Amino acid sequence: MSKNLDQSVNKISVCEVCGNNNLEHALDLGLHAMCDDLIKIGDNTTTEKYPISILYCNTCKTAHQEYQVPKRVLFPQTYHYRAALTQDVLRGMRELVESCEAKISNLDGKKILDIGCNDGSLLSIFKGKGAETFGIEPTGAADDAKKKDHTIIQDYFSKEAAINFVEKHGKPDIITFTNVFAHIENLGDILEALGILTQDTNTYLVIENHYLGAVIDQNQFDTFYHEHPRTYSYTSFKYIADSLNATMTTFEFPKRYGGNIRVFMTCSDTDNTSIDGESEILAREALFDKGLKQLSDNMIAWQSKKKQQLMDQINLNGKLRAKAFPGRAAIILELLELTEEQDASPKVGCYIPGTRIPIKADRDFDNTDSSPIINLAWHIQDEIASYMKKSGFEGSVMPIISQDDFA
Repeated sequence: MSKNLDQSVNKISVCEVCGNNNLEHALDLGLHAMCDDLIKIGDNTTTEKYPISILYCNTCKTAHQEYQVPKRVLFPQTYHYRAALTQDVLRGMRELVESCEAKISNLDGKKILDIGCNDGSLLSIFKGKGAETFGIEPTGAADDAKKKDHTIIQDYFSKEAAINFVEKHGKPDIITFTNVFAHIENLGDILEALGILTQDTNTYLVIENHYLGAVIDQNQFDTFYHEHPRTYSYTSFKYIADSLNATMTTFEFPKRYGGNIRVFMTCSDTDNTSIDGESEILAREALFDKGLKQLSDNMIAWQSKKKQQLMDQINLNGKLRAKAFPGRAAIILELLELTEEQDASPKVGCYIPGTRIPIKADRDFDNTDSSPIINLAWHIQDEIASYMKKSGFEGSVMPIISQDDFA
């Protein structure tokens, strides 16, 4: 555990979405390194580990990290993730833009602001539709976005950043958050900043994030890593819309990341009428507390079963190789006590956080060795298996988590 835990993390006890102070302990994953805390191969530095303990609000159906690591620690200038390196992410972004075009209007000339725009991949798709593109991004990925001819404010999203944007560029027509709305530690600050951007406008707010229902249904306990202070439900977003004096107009459930929720809100005067399918979703979410209890039990059973499966494979084939390193894989490897990408990935040449497992380039992979490999990006199994087949690998690609594990 971090030597200065009390000073370095924020321990919450009240729901940031609805204010409920009676949160339930739902899941304990133990101590983990931050998923982007990548140490260069050969460096003897050790990573700090922080607890992952999940609290659940049964009022607004939101899961919270009890211990929230500050954003400047989670998302430094050296942050490694780049959206452009994952085809599944790019496909999801193209689908989001198409959905905006269908549900809002022609995007030509529209002013788009993407919060947490990373390398500008989403903005580039909007630009292809004739939109005027802006982003707010705190990490070094902002430099990549600027090279793609987007207007970027390199900063964390805050009240000050929102004021800065309005003073320089006016109010946006559409604001997007793609798997970023959960990344910012203080929800109250987000909502205050959004109020500045949307007050007295017809601005649309489009938010896409991991859906708590998909996490429960598919046993995706590895999505509860430090970068996700909150995991949302449809009910969560109804409360958030009320806080913004906005109206939720529609919702979707994209397949991206194993199951997301995408909501559309408008800040214009629109009747807050019931949305088709809403009653069924609310009925399903009423059972989330039971689902989280089952998820916790399933995770414990999976740990024991998967350790034995891997040991059997090691005894049969010797050392195992693994493909891909999404951030969530750091959670899996820690839970399994395993401690000993693409060529363009900045993660190559580093150890997996909290381990001495090296991340190597694809060119170092021996396709002639057909012994099984482990797919750490199990949520995009088809993409990884197809990629390995095209590269000439004829062995089996084994997902580190499979729903058969819970049968």
